[in-house]
Amino acid sequence: MSRRSQQEVMQTLERLLHAVYCQDIDTYRELVADDVSSFEAETPARIDTLDFHLHYMRQQKVVRPPSAQYRLDIVNPRVQVYGNVAIATYTLVVTRSGENGILFTTTNETRVFVREDGRWLMVHFHKTPVGSYTA
Repeated sequence: MSRRSQQEVMQTLERLLHAVYCQDIDTYRELVADDVSSFEAETPARIDTLDFHLHYMRQQKVVRPPSAQYRLDIVNPRVQVYGNVAIATYTLVVTRSGENGILFTTTNETRVFVREDGRWLMVHFHKTPVGSYTA
């Protein structure tokens, strides 16, 4: 397992998460495969294709404009690399400022990446909510 590959996957993961929370559609599109699949709490079944996520991000921009008022902490990350496939598992803690105080949201996440044309693309993810609270 290459330490360099692990570092590249972590850098890609960090860019990807910031793209999600900043609603940066161009960066998200750059880092995600067109046929991405996912399991999320918001949907009752697996979602296939990038289009669903791009539509969701566009809708979020209307409902909740992007803000730099967030912090992402990737807790206990583990990256396993098997040739051109990498699996990243971690707990994500998102801290945001809001009208009612500071909101903390925690999810356990798994993201699968494939190396294509010298770059890592996310091809699958699974998010499980752990909890949230306001301070």
